[in-house]
Amino acid sequence: MIAVVSLLSAALLLPLASATDSPSGWQSSNWTGVVAGPPVPGAGLPPAVVPVGTTPLPAEYDVDPTYEGQAQCDPSVKPGAQRLTDLIKATYGVDQTVWIPRGCNVGGQSEHKEGRAIDWMTDVRKAQERANAEAFLTWLMGPDATGRPYGNAIRLGVMYIGWNDRIWRGYEIDRGWTELKGCFSKPEKSSDTTCHRNHIHISLTWDGATGTNSFWDGSAATAPYCARKSTGATTADETVKGDMIAVEPVRVLSTAEGLGIEQRCRLQQDRWSGDSHRIFANVLGQGAVPATGVSGVRIRLTAVQSNAPSTVRVWSPGQAKSQPAVKVGMSSDAAAEVIVPVASDGTIALATSAGATDLAVDVLGYYVSGSSGPAAQVPPLPAPAPAPAPAPAPTLAPEPSDFFPLGSVIGYESAADGPLKPGEERNVTLAGVPENARSALIFVTSKDATRKGSVRIGRIDDKNAAARFAFPKAKMHKEIMLVPVSGGQVRLTASKRPAVSLRVEVLGYGTADAMRTATGLSPRPMFSTAFAAGQTKTFSAAGQFGLPKKKRLKAVLLRVLTRKSAQDGTVSVFASDGASPGTRSAPVVANTRYAAIVLAPVGADGRIAVSSSVSAKVRVSVVGYVT
Repeated sequence: MIAVVSLLSAALLLPLASATDSPSGWQSSNWTGVVAGPPVPGAGLPPAVVPVGTTPLPAEYDVDPTYEGQAQCDPSVKPGAQRLTDLIKATYGVDQTVWIPRGCNVGGQSEHKEGRAIDWMTDVRKAQERANAEAFLTWLMGPDATGRPYGNAIRLGVMYIGWNDRIWRGYEIDRGWTELKGCFSKPEKSSDTTCHRNHIHISLTWDGATGTNSFWDGSAATAPYCARKSTGATTADETVKGDMIAVEPVRVLSTAEGLGIEQRCRLQQDRWSGDSHRIFANVLGQGAVPATGVSGVRIRLTAVQSNAPSTVRVWSPGQAKSQPAVKVGMSSDAAAEVIVPVASDGTIALATSAGATDLAVDVLGYYVSGSSGPAAQVPPLPAPAPAPAPAPAPTLAPEPSDFFPLGSVIGYESAADGPLKPGEERNVTLAGVPENARSALIFVTSKDATRKGSVRIGRIDDKNAAARFAFPKAKMHKEIMLVPVSGGQVRLTASKRPAVSLRVEVLGYGTADAMRTATGLSPRPMFSTAFAAGQTKTFSAAGQFGLPKKKRLKAVLLRVLTRKSAQDGTVSVFASDGASPGTRSAPVVANTRYAAIVLAPVGADGRIAVSSSVSAKVRVSVVGYVT
């Protein structure tokens, strides 16, 4: 039997402000050109504020943006997109709607599918919303605090912007604003989404997606991208045979140190067809490796601080196919040992699938040309680099767990795909939910419903396994639900009469066929205390506040209110005997009260740990639990 539980109504959340805007005087125009700000600014608009950065800016700037189109589907929200979203909400109000991820099977190429694009729902036809948008764009496109035009956009890693019938490219600044999708001839309101009149779209570079560029942490990503290279080398024998002759490891390439290449650079993904980025590393005649008579080498390949989740490939120039060698996470390192043939010019080729990364290559041994015997076997991929032992995973109960709290991950937003139409069935991928999950605890928000209705949320392979989310007309409505999932996806089935926009946050997921039980509680205060920056405190949970004892308790559902902070930051909630989660838990917005719902695992001792990255006051209430 499928257990479906509705836990939370909007009454438990902070009230969201609403306003009726007067018309902004918008009318279609054919203007294009270079301007540091919004195209065709409106006249007589109400006042609007601009964002305020809290990090001292360095004299150096981040490397200029280049076009890095979507190359994979990984819609988990990237840190830079989340921080930009939090900045918009801190400036213009927490009621602002900003969508980030998009389902892998929806539409064409889009950085939303890599979690590094935002859609800020602000309407050029409404006076205050247009004023907000234009104030923001004036600030974003500079000059920044040090006086450089477009400085904030460069420091944030803005790749391109779509707004009000036009597109601006950070990688082609001199072109300025140009027409978007033939929108000058589409002034009708039905084209407002296509023509970006009801939202600002911002795609970030992969450097911007990391959330660690100079606007955020005061340290500029200055390393340039490696220049495009090609070779006419061939590979006589693509099969490496014989026994390896081991040598003292010799480093033949280090992009971070400028070793083995013309100058220090980072290997970047292919940008478009015909614009391939490669590094050709010479592996012969170095250390104890002969300069001739070598058919192949065994190397240790290390990817260092990749700015994207990526796969580094290796091959011999002239080979028809490459082999995936190293899988590396965002802002992480990884290494593997592989065997690769050597080309006629003594080189091997390297490429990365997404973003940009530093690479190092060490030759560990070589194979002699003409050797007989079985072909050398390539070891399994990827082999992890030596690293300190990871922190223990959070322990939720003495037995192996089948339920995994995530904190809060933005799983899906319908804004990029358009509202669900009456009677529509839409299969969507939930970011943060793996393919083996069978259920998910989600936080659903509806907005702009044309009339009262409902959406069934459930498995795509079983129409009977679904939960019903009911929503009112027009008003925003929020609810937490435990729903069935399959293959990391859910099917959204709208009722027959209304259209509606949805946002789904994933709080946790289960892998067992039998769903866990989720129980809602009336809000029960747990604690209210001040945190210093970086401070962690632990609190008792199991057996208190209406929660079951620790043997049964899998996770606790919390409402986290942050306030009285001078800086943006994050409050993380995790098991007392576990590591702080890598996902966002509760944002801290400078000088703003901000409430978020998070799901936290409970330690074997029945306690939770709470950590704040900045000085802030934190109030936590228990609103439910999972057993």
